Amino acid sequence: MKIEFYEEFPNKENLKKLKLIKFPTKIFIAAKSIKEFQEFEKIAKSYKKDIEIAYWPIVKNSYWISPFSNTKDLLELFSELNKIKNPVLIDLELPRKTRKDLYLRNVFYLRKNKKLIRKFLEENKSRTTTAEYIRSPLKKSMRFCGVDFDVGTEKSLMHYTSRKPKEKIIYERKLLNSIKNKNQFSISLGLLAKGVSQSKKVLSPENLEKDLKFVQKAGFKKVVIFRLEGLNKNYMKVLARYYN
Repeated sequence: MKIEFYEEFPNKENLKKLKLIKFPTKIFIAAKSIKEFQEFEKIAKSYKKDIEIAYWPIVKNSYWISPFSNTKDLLELFSELNKIKNPVLIDLELPRKTRKDLYLRNVFYLRKNKKLIRKFLEENKSRTTTAEYIRSPLKKSMRFCGVDFDVGTEKSLMHYTSRKPKEKIIYERKLLNSIKNKNQFSISLGLLAKGVSQSKKVLSPENLEKDLKFVQKAGFKKVVIFRLEGLNKNYMKVLARYYN
């Protein structure tokens, strides 16, 4: 499998973990602007030359990207992204509890914002990965809410077993096994370190191996590990056995 990484809180110390990785890879670096991203890009390349670096934009006011983001913020974001040629990550997630106001504030702009997101994805599908929830019987609702677009981008489905109950993991794996065109998908695994959600449930190397075995057996060809900061030699021993 191909193995890639997320880094949500990049800094020199976290990016230094790239020196542990002995195979070619790709890293999605979160940043609030192109200028900030390019600073981190230089640091990352100083630690690992055979690496592809993708921009993971953090959206002003909403953090994640969805039709409930402010229209002005989306317009500014997509205008900015068109100024660079790097691969990009469009993190399609609904506003969390801290920004519940966005649901009511932007519900009347839902249709317009969905068109803006779709337009960018269609025009940039060859360089775009979309981070998405795992599809479920609620697929129509996900489409309506604008966090699921079938436009030909690579979809990375978030299967973070460290923060989910056993019943949820079993259910998600049934859904993942049912996907037919697996080459169009990658699977996001973790957590090796907590993200903005502040979940402290970190995946052990043993459970990471269980997840990788499942992904491999299910027929997916790529995983994206969340996140680089938590990488160590024990995790790398596991990942090295599955890279090809």
